[in-house]
Amino acid sequence: MKKNIPSLLVIIAVFLIFATIKPESAVASSYVDKEFAALAKKGKLKGVYGNVGMTYKTLKKKQKGTVGQAESYIFYSTKKAGYGFFYGKSFTKISPGQKVVIIGKDVQAKISPKQLKKYFGKPVEQNTYKAGKYYIHYITYGKGKVTVYIGTKAALNAYYTDGTYYIK
Repeated sequence: MKKNIPSLLVIIAVFLIFATIKPESAVASSYVDKEFAALAKKGKLKGVYGNVGMTYKTLKKKQKGTVGQAESYIFYSTKKAGYGFFYGKSFTKISPGQKVVIIGKDVQAKISPKQLKKYFGKPVEQNTYKAGKYYIHYITYGKGKVTVYIGTKAALNAYYTDGTYYIK
């Protein structure tokens, strides 16, 4: 039980950060499609500004948001998405040159392994697929609410700091 506490805290922290983001309504077949796959291979999520690898300075110019902390990342949350950055020199501020390592978005959709397998092949870990040099991960919360993440391998591995899941 004690081994699962850090994992639970990470999941709760990330959920609370993304809880302020309003889910985008989408039909399952309309969210995971050719456009989604093409954007994912560029480090982008459908319906979200920016991409993995962009700087905080660029993001902040185009999107208003707030900064928050989680165990593995410092987040910049906007109305449509949450952008994660690895901690730098500060635990409360994001430096202008820091780069996005993970993006998360809540959507109203049903996403299935079959849909993702069609575009990305076999999963590399539970609910995790390789999209070019990036990784897609999703968590279903029931009643069609899904959080979709795109990030680097290091970012997705940091998401589960307890080693529950690990992309080799």
